[in-house]
Amino acid sequence: DQLFGGGLGRVSLFALGIGPYITSSIVFQILTTVTPALKSLAQGEEGEAGRDRYKDLIKQVSFGFALVQGFGQSTSLSPWDVSSQIMRSRYATDIQLTSWRYVFDNGPLWSAEITIQFALGAMLILFISEKITEQKLGNGASLLVFSSIVANLPRTIASTVSKATEMENGTMASGIFAATLLITILGLVYILQAERRIPILFAKRLQDEASGRGGTDDAGQSYLPIKLNASGVLPLIFCGSLLSLPALAANYTKAAWLQPVAKSLLPGSSLYIPISMVSAFIVSTFQVLDPKDMATNLRKQAAAIPQVRPGKETQDYLTEVLSRSSIFGAVILALLFVLPNLIELLTQLNTPNGFGGTSLLILVGVGIDTWRQLQAELLMQQYATDVDQFYKGRK
Repeated sequence: DQLFGGGLGRVSLFALGIGPYITSSIVFQILTTVTPALKSLAQGEEGEAGRDRYKDLIKQVSFGFALVQGFGQSTSLSPWDVSSQIMRSRYATDIQLTSWRYVFDNGPLWSAEITIQFALGAMLILFISEKITEQKLGNGASLLVFSSIVANLPRTIASTVSKATEMENGTMASGIFAATLLITILGLVYILQAERRIPILFAKRLQDEASGRGGTDDAGQSYLPIKLNASGVLPLIFCGSLLSLPALAANYTKAAWLQPVAKSLLPGSSLYIPISMVSAFIVSTFQVLDPKDMATNLRKQAAAIPQVRPGKETQDYLTEVLSRSSIFGAVILALLFVLPNLIELLTQLNTPNGFGGTSLLILVGVGIDTWRQLQAELLMQQYATDVDQFYKGRK
């Protein structure tokens, strides 16, 4: 619910949002690293037909996740019982929960209808996101999540300010909280922008330089960028989904032994911060780049890293660089992930939606990516205009 700006807390046809598709994409990204068949489809080894097949598989699994999440959403509309108190205890401790009854006749037929409606709503959202991407307005799925979080920010800020005014040390707590958000945003900008640039030498450019046909600095300007956080927001989204599974299972199965586990993993509990930090670190260390493929592509392009032999030595060198970068980036990402929650715990300023580490990373990351894409599109339009003017001038 925090990830989608409170969308799951409101009952509507589009309550699931783009969540099922994101979950499916994360699962396929992990499976692609260990499944050769999926890897060949994703990398286009079977052509555009293979890429289309890979995308269709993600959509099909997305519908399956939508059915599961839709069924879970339908169970949350059932009459109140003890297990549902787990999900509401953080924000509704002073409310008489026994009076919460949304549906009085939630039989199998009603649950099936609601589940299908939620699933179809999620697939319609996926269709809209694809149309946004086709119009080159940015990544459609990311922009939809971004807009849902932004739409909920005014209510979240108003709730936080209202609670701060009721506290004795509200001014100090608000200042600490605002400073923490600023530090988190700056840290996210750094980790999303930072990259390790490995110099690359191309044989063709060296030949041109030796024959006097190339610039003296032409070969030295090429490099291989290695992102400090190559996987982006996916690790934190996946981590948040994993941490929410016990609470969802406790709500669905009504198992008494799951309730203590679910409570310990809810935001605000004593175990939530250390467990989420360790989980974010482990998930973030998964490499999305394959050193073997990178070394093979360099050899095909007649390129090499200075003072590193092509082939196995290049692969080992890239493996070491990727490992160091991923570990360093995972440490920073894990710290930024839990920092807002830690400050909430210390200042007692709970923000139900919009200010979590995952939400901030999405806001900053999508903002940066959209800005880059818009700049690239404007640059392409400028180039097209200059070319048209050049040919008109020659005529």
